[in-house]
Amino acid sequence: MLFAGSYCAAYVLTGRLNVDCREEFAAQPRRDGRNARYGDVVVSPYEDFFIASAGASAAILGLLVVAIAVVNADDGNPTTRELRTVLAGSAFVALVDIFLVSTVALTGGSVTFGLSNLAMAVVGLLATRSLIPRAKRAGNFARGVRTRELNIAFAAVSVVSYSAQLGLAVALLADNRSGALQHALVLVLVALYCSALGRAWVVTGITKRT
Repeated sequence: MLFAGSYCAAYVLTGRLNVDCREEFAAQPRRDGRNARYGDVVVSPYEDFFIASAGASAAILGLLVVAIAVVNADDGNPTTRELRTVLAGSAFVALVDIFLVSTVALTGGSVTFGLSNLAMAVVGLLATRSLIPRAKRAGNFARGVRTRELNIAFAAVSVVSYSAQLGLAVALLADNRSGALQHALVLVLVALYCSALGRAWVVTGITKRT
């Protein structure tokens, strides 16, 4: 093996590689931080998206907290306050999901990306499971609420989005070289963005239960 390595080194120095050398170098582990064990780096094709996504989600999170505090402070009706709180909570969970997944994605490969999606999908499903009964008690799904259909749609979107994120994350961990799965998970983040922004819009527009 030593002689083989020296033999190849000599060919490298002379700028020539024979077939045996190429096979030996191909069998060696990669040293550029993209070892196959951890999956190819997912950042490169989506780096700008993840950077923008992390910054935007953090900014929207701050604005959402301020908005809900200001709007609730001017409303003495406990019913509408609870309606806002539940919707704001679901938007908050979605934005935290986007922020953490985007931030973690900038640190490593597809396995890291898959694990972060898996963890946040579980958190999202647990949070949704907790918020839906609370929303029902608050009257979000009552017939007299003007946003009843929208609230039902938001709940359905949450369940579907987090379930899709969970399934795709598991699939990516099983096949960490799949560009299609990585792209699909990026689209799930976009869907979560749309859902969170829609909820935030409704939160600031809730005035009465009619």
